[in-house]
Amino acid sequence: MKQHALSLQSSVVGRANLCTYINAAKKAGFDCIEPTKVQLEYFFQAGYRAKDVKKLLGDTEISSVGWLSDIERQGHEFVTMMKEAEQLFEMAASVGSHAVEIINGPVDWHAVDCYRKGIPYNGYMGLLGVPKKEQNRVMVKNMQALADLASQFHLTLFFEPLCWTPVPSLKEGIPLVEKAERDNLKIVVDFYHNYIAGLDANFLSTIDKNMILGVHICNSREPDGRVPCEEIFRDAAFYEGAVPIKEWVQAVKSTGFDGWWAYETFSKREAEEEIYDFTKYVYQELKKLIYE
Repeated sequence: MKQHALSLQSSVVGRANLCTYINAAKKAGFDCIEPTKVQLEYFFQAGYRAKDVKKLLGDTEISSVGWLSDIERQGHEFVTMMKEAEQLFEMAASVGSHAVEIINGPVDWHAVDCYRKGIPYNGYMGLLGVPKKEQNRVMVKNMQALADLASQFHLTLFFEPLCWTPVPSLKEGIPLVEKAERDNLKIVVDFYHNYIAGLDANFLSTIDKNMILGVHICNSREPDGRVPCEEIFRDAAFYEGAVPIKEWVQAVKSTGFDGWWAYETFSKREAEEEIYDFTKYVYQELKKLIYE
């Protein structure tokens, strides 16, 4: 993959099918795409195969596939997670992906809301309430297991901490990745989660460039003490939120990082834009931010 590649993150094309997604990326000039496992599964369930994905892609690459969630699962849930991981890694490798995203949990923010309020929650709680030392031990152990499995498929994993979870940002996440000591385990710098968790450009500028696989440029509303559910706090367009986008891009660039960059959106308005026009707009804005 070329230096400072521009990747079309799946959120930009909203509910488009895989064919439209890839064609929009090509037409706009993107170097690669970042599809979800759901998009690929829909394509395969329709009777298509990995060779059909590669034919659609042509010279366009897949920077990564998203995602494996709740990676801190334990006991029988750990066994289930590893089975999910094997299926996901096999699918990602079959279409030529370079990497797979992993995220911690609980992914459902309602679990955190109930935990904070002391309300019973009938669902997965992750490591909420578990002592920090034990949280870290479980996270590192599971990261190692997942990275070792991914290496069998020649894949790199990248960790994205979710801001409402016990590991809310890269400040807490990077030491875990370092402790896992796996060459194929990296991080993604996601602007939303790290902004909500209280990080700033100064922190981003200190990250070891070799640890960063990619960047998710995205915006956010100001935090207000509530659980930062994405439906509310990520409903912000490219430059219409509280994140100082240009400053954060420069902070990451100052590390010497030269991997892929993507724009990720949860904006309800942007989700209803005409796909080809909006994809072209995103490409042009990324090009200005990264290359100029």
